[in-house]
Amino acid sequence: MLHRFRNSFGLEPRADRAPNTFGSGTGPSWRIFFWMSTPSRLDSPEIRERLFRSMFERRLPVLFGMLTSLVTGIAALVITGALWPIVWIATELFLFIGRYRSLDKIAAKPEHERLKSYTSLVYFGMGWALIYGLGQFACAATGNDLLIVMAAINTAGAVGNIASRNAPLPRFGMIAMVLAGLPFGLGLYLFNAPEMLLVFVMATLLTGGMVLVMFQNHDIMLRMINAEQTNHIAARTDRLTELPNRIHLEERLAELCERMARTPGTPPFAVLCLDLDGFKAVNDQHGHAAGDALLRAVAGRVIQSIRDRDIACRVGGDEFVFLLPDTSAAEAAFVASRLIAAISRPFDIGTGQLIRVGGSVGSVIAAEPGEQPQDLLDRADQALYLAKAAGKGVHREGQTGTNGS
Repeated sequence: MLHRFRNSFGLEPRADRAPNTFGSGTGPSWRIFFWMSTPSRLDSPEIRERLFRSMFERRLPVLFGMLTSLVTGIAALVITGALWPIVWIATELFLFIGRYRSLDKIAAKPEHERLKSYTSLVYFGMGWALIYGLGQFACAATGNDLLIVMAAINTAGAVGNIASRNAPLPRFGMIAMVLAGLPFGLGLYLFNAPEMLLVFVMATLLTGGMVLVMFQNHDIMLRMINAEQTNHIAARTDRLTELPNRIHLEERLAELCERMARTPGTPPFAVLCLDLDGFKAVNDQHGHAAGDALLRAVAGRVIQSIRDRDIACRVGGDEFVFLLPDTSAAEAAFVASRLIAAISRPFDIGTGQLIRVGGSVGSVIAAEPGEQPQDLLDRADQALYLAKAAGKGVHREGQTGTNGS
């Protein structure tokens, strides 16, 4: 039951959603990417995508990183007249354009297709860190005071920026920090006075300290996301039956209506309202504790009577509402009959005797664009009223279509 409940909140793949193909790549480059992009603890695809978005879809850090390289590269070109600043500037511009184009392509894709597209951004980021570090190395190797000071500022800024910006994916950030941060100190040591070894040691210690800070920030971020997800689910959960509640029902029903309005040819879906027959008598004869136990037992049975992609919600008292994506009127009638049959079987809830109740169902089919969530609920509720008026254990179908025909 928990697995199916998690499905209704989008925490696991559902049949009415496109599958997530994040882990479907092959080859060494994919395995390297997958390792670098894996958080420090186990996560869900949804959490992983949130981490990616929080890191890669902020463009200003990419712009400022390119500008610092551009200014330093131009200064090195003027001072040294060498070829390497030109190569550095050209490579920096190439990587900048490639990262921005990748961001544009990702933004144009549906959310469920974005994760695998982040591969290019990870490798562009690694390429930038390598070229950036080599640029600072070359500046330090010139022995020019101005270029050394500029490279020192660039290195400290890059390490701090990577530590703060790459907390979502610390393995990737750790490698990028080493590539961008250590070459400057190494260049000072190799091409300047021997005592510059201390600068290399300090640069190594700075990088190591920033790596630790980054992993700490990553743990804090994961705890915040998990807490937010837990609170999100709790606010949309009926505490008694652990089924989704009215808030979740309204959100999912709105999504189904929006999908039908947005995508021509979308299959119809069904809304079913179910009300227990004889529930008040159970409360009166056996007490509210027995009534609560009965509701939990009913929730377990109705979950077993619907498909994995269907959603069962308790909206209050002994009332339940079901959303059945991609469902025809005949299929909705079949599900209604299964629900009625499941509830009509006796319940053993520990009262010393079997408890018998019934269920009445009203349904409506949303088959046309322009359906409104509240209108669908009202029509399904009207059909439920007709079912109860006809006797216990009855299903009635409501009016179909936005024109009420």
